[in-house]
Amino acid sequence: MGEAINGMMGGVLGKVGPVVGIRWRDKYYWRSRPSKSKKEATEKQLRQRAKLALVSSFLSDVRLFINAHIPKVKGNRGMINGTEQVSSYLLKNGVGFEGEKAYLCMDAVTMSIGVLPVVHFFKLEVIKGKCLVLEWEDSSYNSMTSPDDFLSVIIFHSEMEMMFMDLNVGQRSSAKAVVDLPKEWGVGDLHLWTVWNNKEETLNSTSIYHRGLSMELEHV
Repeated sequence: MGEAINGMMGGVLGKVGPVVGIRWRDKYYWRSRPSKSKKEATEKQLRQRAKLALVSSFLSDVRLFINAHIPKVKGNRGMINGTEQVSSYLLKNGVGFEGEKAYLCMDAVTMSIGVLPVVHFFKLEVIKGKCLVLEWEDSSYNSMTSPDDFLSVIIFHSEMEMMFMDLNVGQRSSAKAVVDLPKEWGVGDLHLWTVWNNKEETLNSTSIYHRGLSMELEHV
């Protein structure tokens, strides 16, 4: 590995022909590109790749939401955003296997982390496959909550592998919300997360995953 002396354009990072420009301790260096391994991947490596592909695909549609609702934390190499935190946790604790097929443990997924109190949902029901009805009661009145706190929902359709979000379905004081589901959704299992935000969007709750939503959806 040789040092690259800065020219008119400064140090170079990335691939340039057969070499790669890197930066280390505020200096730029050239090193040869690594050759591709001819060894076949081990079963452990294949499983890790499957886990990474599954988690990355699932989080891609909710990345912006998660980053906005999970604070960054300091890591050994800098700040770690919300999606990176969730991805790391899922890779370690949230993926199982049925034979060679990887599956995601939905109850291990966190969409938000915060201190805003949540409510008790006593009704979650899909009506004729067209809409999701949510009803709740709130007994968490304190200095942090407000009647105009608003509810966001994230819904994942397992069979169609589609994500849907509605970022403001109703206020805390409403005690009820109706969410119109995508028209193209058919029969399948739904996975639901609910998140509360204050009006100023400076506080949010930790997301709640709701079990028991394996529903048959029939558009009529």
